[in-house]
Amino acid sequence: MEGLSNMETALLLMIIGMGTVFIILVLIIKLSELLICVVNKVAPEEEPAVKKAATAVATVPANVEAAIKEALKQVAPGAMVTKITKG
Repeated sequence: MEGLSNMETALLLMIIGMGTVFIILVLIIKLSELLICVVNKVAPEEEPAVKKAATAVATVPANVEAAIKEALKQVAPGAMVTKITKG
């Protein structure tokens, strides 16, 4: 390396450094994929419980509905309430 100029040395170090980072990143990605495969085989994902659909929609009391409509009328005069449900 004695005969290399400063630019050649810098370029060589850059290539070696970028190659090292590339190899390490590929290694991390492959090991992560392997870990995911092992975890999925050892502990498979549980099936989510099926939620029962609500049979009846809960209604809002009349006084609460009136208060909501009045507040909306004051905040946004042109707005109109079409449906209020309890969620």
